Amino acid sequence: MDGLKQSKYLHVTRKRFDPLSIIASVLIMIGVAYALSTGKSINSLIDPQGLIIVVGGTLASILFQFDIWNILSTCKLLVFSMRGIPEKKLMKDQSDLDKAVIGGYFMSDIRTGEKLNGDLLNDIVYMSHQGLLFDEIDTLITARVKDELYQRNTSVMLLEKAANIAPALGLFGTVIGLIGVLKGLSNPAAIGPSMSLALITTAYGAGLASLFFNPLAGRLEHHNEVYVEFHRQILSKTRVLLLREERSMDHQKIMENDAA
Repeated sequence: MDGLKQSKYLHVTRKRFDPLSIIASVLIMIGVAYALSTGKSINSLIDPQGLIIVVGGTLASILFQFDIWNILSTCKLLVFSMRGIPEKKLMKDQSDLDKAVIGGYFMSDIRTGEKLNGDLLNDIVYMSHQGLLFDEIDTLITARVKDELYQRNTSVMLLEKAANIAPALGLFGTVIGLIGVLKGLSNPAAIGPSMSLALITTAYGAGLASLFFNPLAGRLEHHNEVYVEFHRQILSKTRVLLLREERSMDHQKIMENDAA
């Protein structure tokens, strides 16, 4: 089985976004933050009023459109995405299937399938033992994958919405700041804070969209594509094993009939 890793017929998809990409992204962001703060105190880039308008406003808008469970689910997906895609469990399932396909084994050789327990391959074997045909199993598993994909796409949509809302709120803060500037023309001391608010909120909105929400949305969207493709491969290899098992059973019945 040592040659499996070099085979062109097995893994079409591979593990992506390893920790090195995360480290590189963090280093680049640190570099951007350093460039912004060079020659000035980092405290000068922190404006509580601007943060409330942009960050607080974005969170309030997202909570209005999505429930708290969608937000928690998105955070969970983002944490898992930092460890690479696909998940280790899917990688193991793929590896087990590869060994079975090349080694001439059956699905029942890699999973017992005694009951439904949430393990993809185990559940497929269980369904097969219950007399379901592959097309029926394929329909059930595909429905399960689509349900998971729906949740994943909801997380992408949430991040994309946030990426659109943050700059809009930044512009809203800019207008508020400019109004303060106009009202404070008679008082030069009041112009500085108002102008600062006008500029910092635009910076917050653009920064959140460009450096946070959009990259994360793109990351999850790509991961979703890999997730779907990986399950498509698993089902294809499962079909090979189940058809092999059906042929074996048919051959055994023929032999028994001939012997009778």
